[in-house]
Amino acid sequence: MVKIEDLKRINMLKAVPDHLLEIIAQEAHLSIFGTNTQLFSVGQRVDIYYMLIMGQVALKVELRPDIDVILDNFQSGASFGSSALLEGSKASYTAVCQEPCEVITLYGPRMIEVCETNQELGYHLMKGVAGQYKRTIDARAQMIIKTLDSHPELKQSIDDIETLTPAY
Repeated sequence: MVKIEDLKRINMLKAVPDHLLEIIAQEAHLSIFGTNTQLFSVGQRVDIYYMLIMGQVALKVELRPDIDVILDNFQSGASFGSSALLEGSKASYTAVCQEPCEVITLYGPRMIEVCETNQELGYHLMKGVAGQYKRTIDARAQMIIKTLDSHPELKQSIDDIETLTPAY
């Protein structure tokens, strides 16, 4: 069991009421991983949802055997692996600890069961994950726009720049 105080350190759980955090705490486990520990890789089934208390985790994809693209670097308070909350999902990126990490883990299939019986908890988890996706999409859209601003020849070939930044 994990302490509620630790769960409150996770960004997506900060607004979750204590009575729901108690349920999560009963299902959660605290894990410590060393530098370069691979938590999961592309194509692997994802059953664990991760919430980072301490450390840094890189999400990356191999472009070529000698080139990895870092999609994101997660710091304390971040969470990832939301595919674990969907049955049978596989990873579309690799997650690797960049330094020693203290992580709260939730077993996805069990959390699906818990959310089916406690819709209030399911709502709060869905709201947290949806917020993460929105922030990620917004950041990616800004990166695309910044790239286009520095490459006018690319920007001229796009008819409707607004389609790159949809509002969800």
